[in-house]
Amino acid sequence: MPLYELGLVLTPDLEDEAREAFLGELKQLLASHGATMVKEDVWGKRTLAYPIRHKREGYYLFWQFEAPGIAVAPLEYKLRLSDEVLRYLTLNLDRELRRARKLSAARAAQQAAKAAEQGAEATPPAPPAGEVEASPTEEA
Repeated sequence: MPLYELGLVLTPDLEDEAREAFLGELKQLLASHGATMVKEDVWGKRTLAYPIRHKREGYYLFWQFEAPGIAVAPLEYKLRLSDEVLRYLTLNLDRELRRARKLSAARAAQQAAKAAEQGAEATPPAPPAGEVEASPTEEA
């Protein structure tokens, strides 16, 4: 199953019980689709970079979970409709990791080609095929 990361910014006005109840619903929704939590990272209340819905603070938390792809759509649907959520972002970390590896390999190949090109420029060119350079002893 792919590894996903969910970043959530909740409204800061939620009481602790209401926030825990909402997060419990989200966890139950994920569990019903066969997801397993890998990591939970709660940052708590933080100041937002810019106001969202006239709020200057938000409650930040991040989850990493393994889930089949069908589990993400219902989760995002619930997040989109919830008034408690200011912002959310779901990333497929496996896809991002593959993309980063592919980009890294392409950069390495490009650097190797550049190094080989510079190495070829440093060596003198070979004589054209069929021509033999005369050595100094043969000229005399």
